Amino acid sequence: MRFKHTIQVLIDNFRVTYKLLLYILVVMAITTGICMAIIIPFLDKLSGVEAYEALIGSFDTMFKEMLNGNLMNLATHFSDIKENFTGLVQYLGEHPTELALSAAGLCVSMLLSDFFIGLGTYAAGSVINDKMAMHANSPFLATLIKNLGKAALYSVIYVPISFVYTAVCLVVLYLLLFVAFNGLFLLIQIFLFVLFMMLLVGVKMMFISDWLPALICGKKKMGQAMAYSFTLESGRAASTFSFYASSIVLILAVNMLGFIGTFGAALIITVPLSFLYLLCYQFANYCDNNKLKYFTDKRTIVKPEHEKETSRAEFLRGE
Repeated sequence: MRFKHTIQVLIDNFRVTYKLLLYILVVMAITTGICMAIIIPFLDKLSGVEAYEALIGSFDTMFKEMLNGNLMNLATHFSDIKENFTGLVQYLGEHPTELALSAAGLCVSMLLSDFFIGLGTYAAGSVINDKMAMHANSPFLATLIKNLGKAALYSVIYVPISFVYTAVCLVVLYLLLFVAFNGLFLLIQIFLFVLFMMLLVGVKMMFISDWLPALICGKKKMGQAMAYSFTLESGRAASTFSFYASSIVLILAVNMLGFIGTFGAALIITVPLSFLYLLCYQFANYCDNNKLKYFTDKRTIVKPEHEKETSRAEFLRGE
């Protein structure tokens, strides 16, 4: 039922997709420019390094054969790529200064990008909440400006937590699958890496699922919203994790299919729609857990079986 409500709320808020798309495109364009300014000089310095040239050559040969329909030598190509990549890592380990500076620059760029996308996510969540609560069409930009302080605080806290969690997961999985179990077939290693990463992202999403709705819909303070979300106060942790784990697979499949089938053009719609899909679930799930009424479209209101009574104080606060 919650999946059904999520889809209905998503359809009702589809117009937000284009506004969020424009916002994300602006952020990504600026971020890409900064990243290219860091990556291109770094790659120029690698020109002439034997391991780097061999790695580029391995990728080039593999893609050419794949485009020609020849898939017989994939195992050999993967083995060559792995060997050349190991050689490149060894070279970079012997010349750490340039790598460290470039990596630090990229990390700062990505953190800034995630911070600004977090502002957009908060604004999109506020717009969705207004549509669900009053069926009001709140303007995205005005909502972003109006909630800039709260959104900035949320993003400043959420982005580092998410970044550290993701980085730790990536490092642990790499050491476990590509170092400790180095003898496994490369395709199996990649499969297990992607599988466990999706599960770990599902765990993260399960713990933060109620954070944004508790701030916006529940009007809780930052500490209260975090505690409510991280302690899984609303219950239903298993079903929430199940939703996120399956949704991550679905989102990855849809985006990959869109990328391959339309040469990347479909990502213009599927990427912001993926953000909105998860946001709509968070708000629908929060409202259902807390027995709150909400619109799924202008003619349909979802009402809990036993409606929560609003106290006089909550009514006067507009809750």
